[in-house]
Amino acid sequence: CSETCVGRLRYLGVLLYDADRVGEVAATEDPQDLYMAQRSVLLDPHDPEVVAGALAEDIPQDWITAAQQSPIWDLIDTYEVALPLHPEYRTLPMVWYVPPLSPVVDAVSASGSDGEDHRVLLSAISQMRIPLDYLAELFTAGDTRVVERVLRRLGAMRSYMRDIDLGREGSEEIAGAVGMTGEDLQRMYRLLAIAKYDDRYVIPTNHPETPRGIAS
Repeated sequence: CSETCVGRLRYLGVLLYDADRVGEVAATEDPQDLYMAQRSVLLDPHDPEVVAGALAEDIPQDWITAAQQSPIWDLIDTYEVALPLHPEYRTLPMVWYVPPLSPVVDAVSASGSDGEDHRVLLSAISQMRIPLDYLAELFTAGDTRVVERVLRRLGAMRSYMRDIDLGREGSEEIAGAVGMTGEDLQRMYRLLAIAKYDDRYVIPTNHPETPRGIAS
């Protein structure tokens, strides 16, 4: 899937994770707890203790720096808009998706309402059960609350940036309604809409001088 994705839809980056906890997370009993459990395996690359631990495990500094600049970390943890595909399969694939907002926007616009107005859009997201249920089956083992929160953030970004594009001041009310700030929404917009190649593909070079997994 990731190899056939085109254009600005694809992001690549480094994630640091606790390999010792993978089995524990995969054994999480409630499938709807797997999303947060999988996130808990990922380590904050900005945490000094995590950095020290990575260096102690001979992870090169440039890989740690790449993890700190990773768009994947931002989408999963900073902005919380990326979700894992079918977590209930318990394979913990490191391929995450940002669910589409367009079905909701298209439905709102088709009804004659303003698909860019944050009040209309955020209300429609919670009321349109079919797209929520479908996306929840894909990404959160049926937990629509997580999907709704993601779509609300994407909808808030859309409405906030429209105001700016029209020469109006961005509304902190819109950002606050989804637990973010206006600056957060602008940074998320830059990453999702106008990021350059080097911002979307943060891949460090290999270190052949430090082979791994090769028996002496």
